[in-house]
Amino acid sequence: MSERTSQPVRQPAEQPDGGPAAQHLAGSPEVAELAKEVAALRDLFQRRLLEDQARQRMYDELYRQLEFARQGLVEEFVAPLAREILLVVDRIDALTGQVARDGNANDAADDAGNLGSVRAELLEILHRRGLREVDATGQEFDPRVHEAVARVPVEPGDQVGRVVEVRRPGYALADRLLRPAQVGVGYRPAGARS
Repeated sequence: MSERTSQPVRQPAEQPDGGPAAQHLAGSPEVAELAKEVAALRDLFQRRLLEDQARQRMYDELYRQLEFARQGLVEEFVAPLAREILLVVDRIDALTGQVARDGNANDAADDAGNLGSVRAELLEILHRRGLREVDATGQEFDPRVHEAVARVPVEPGDQVGRVVEVRRPGYALADRLLRPAQVGVGYRPAGARS
């Protein structure tokens, strides 16, 4: 009996060098059709990706323009209306002070309470629309948000140049000043000790 070396028999599809089976598959119409489909799907995916990116940029731009328009709407309509309502609030404040000075104790308290309630309600409506009061009392005088209407003599040196009284509160809507706070600013009178 002759000795045979046992080596596995290779099938044509297993040839690593791209033998006849690989060449047969590469040239087959099925593989060519699959390659076309993969290329078409890749192209479709890339186009959809680009379209989605363009659509997202368009949405971002639209949201930016809407925010800009909303700010314009606030400036054009809400701000003037808020200024006018603040004038009504000022009149209520003046009437509350007058009622307290002129009327008898019980009627004055009731009237002042009713006026105060209306004032609070008006301010609450404006606060829901973004109105906020400008900080004033105890703050360093800032001509961008405060209007000095009086000088008030002060003893402590640390109150010089600071707001020591608010005559009329100031208000801002979003980041825009509607009206400055009318304030009294502390100063050291001549001849005062340091």
